[in-house]
Amino acid sequence: MRPSLRPGSSGDFFSAVILLLFTGFLFQQSLLIHQDAKVAWNVSPALLPVFLGSCLLLCSLILLFRSQRGQSFAGLTASVIQHVRLWFVDDSSEWKRILGGIALLAIYIFVLIPIFEFWLSSSLFLLAIFIFLRAAAYWKIVLVTAGAVGGIILLFNKIFNVTLP
Repeated sequence: MRPSLRPGSSGDFFSAVILLLFTGFLFQQSLLIHQDAKVAWNVSPALLPVFLGSCLLLCSLILLFRSQRGQSFAGLTASVIQHVRLWFVDDSSEWKRILGGIALLAIYIFVLIPIFEFWLSSSLFLLAIFIFLRAAAYWKIVLVTAGAVGGIILLFNKIFNVTLP
């Protein structure tokens, strides 16, 4: 049986920890951007990521402290471990779909875009992700993919005169 996720539960704690890790990565990347730009902070391209990272840090700290209210740290940790274990043993879990979608996105970014033209790589990605997620009938998937990629090309390449990758 899956434990319930309620406000202030281990799900909130786990999410807060993941957000804090992401915030640390965001700050680290922002500092690299600022070092590469070699300009003052008030005109640095890293200013917006630092601001957004600060907002994310504040929100994740609030979530972290709210999740610990009324629970011991050991109990909270055990609950998080139980939730994570259920992701891998429960057949109704969505983790396989999430990891599959992340893998398809990585293939799109690191394999398809560098090798193929934008229209072909985007079409292959959209077809693959829709089929993987069983989004609709195949003919609808093909129509939506053609419409989306065609619309993006029309809007950005023809109307805005932006060169697509």
